[in-house]
Amino acid sequence: MGSGGVVAAAALAGAVAAGAGGLSAPDDEPWQALGLEVVDRATQDDSDCVSHSFGQVRDLLTTTPCVSLTRLLMTVRDDRGTLIAVSVAWVRFERPEVAAEWKRVEDIHGTGDITPLSPSLLQLDPITFTAHHYDSQQLDTTVVVAESEPVKGEPTPELLKDVAKVAVRTPHP
Repeated sequence: MGSGGVVAAAALAGAVAAGAGGLSAPDDEPWQALGLEVVDRATQDDSDCVSHSFGQVRDLLTTTPCVSLTRLLMTVRDDRGTLIAVSVAWVRFERPEVAAEWKRVEDIHGTGDITPLSPSLLQLDPITFTAHHYDSQQLDTTVVVAESEPVKGEPTPELLKDVAKVAVRTPHP
């Protein structure tokens, strides 16, 4: 999909930026190493992490609020038509030790998560992110979490995990 449909959806959704349209960008190099290209992307900045989270992750955010949240949803594909959805979130806190505690809870499967952006922003059907293909890292006061799920085709679990490992190192938009 081109960025036109996403921009129209973005106008309705608020502060959302979109569009990759398969164009190569400097941060596409790690994807190319996996034999993938970025097809499309949408981002959204927010200062309210609580309303974009659930479970124990949400509970912790109510007592130790974030400073900011940036969410990215993108799709990557291979030359066989396999399409993978990728969700990345940058959650910034006031202090590194608060970020570390939040990451500790976030990293436990089943404790909740940051809610991904709506797949409709990229004109995709609903996607359930399971956290089975997940990675995270802490960069001082920011925790970056990434997940991937198949949209079309049958990518291997190893590829999906590799996608999350690359996605968590995506530069903050």
